[in-house]
Amino acid sequence: MNIKDIQEWEKDFSRRKGISNDYDKSLNIATLKLGEETGEVFKAILEKEWEDVLIECCDVLVFVCKIANIMEKFHNTKTFEQVISEKLNYCESRTYNTETNKMDKPEEKRKKQLH
Repeated sequence: MNIKDIQEWEKDFSRRKGISNDYDKSLNIATLKLGEETGEVFKAILEKEWEDVLIECCDVLVFVCKIANIMEKFHNTKTFEQVISEKLNYCESRTYNTETNKMDKPEEKRKKQLH
């Protein structure tokens, strides 16, 4: 299964369940649900419920894909898969500083790779 499969599943699921495809309503719900599900990941980690961590990560991924679907549909953005590919390529170009435990942010590289 890949990201596009999850995006297609989310669209089909929302259609089958009668979930609103109105822009404002769907974006608000997806954003709030993403926050809720992220909190459930944190809770599962705190409670050391390791299998639940993966289950909740799945929920997070579904709502991330829902938000990506909304962006693609209403704002004619690049596909989520394209953006992921570009972002991963950008990450590969970054350097990790072991003293500060931070990655550099080569803005010029990022701008060229993401646009």
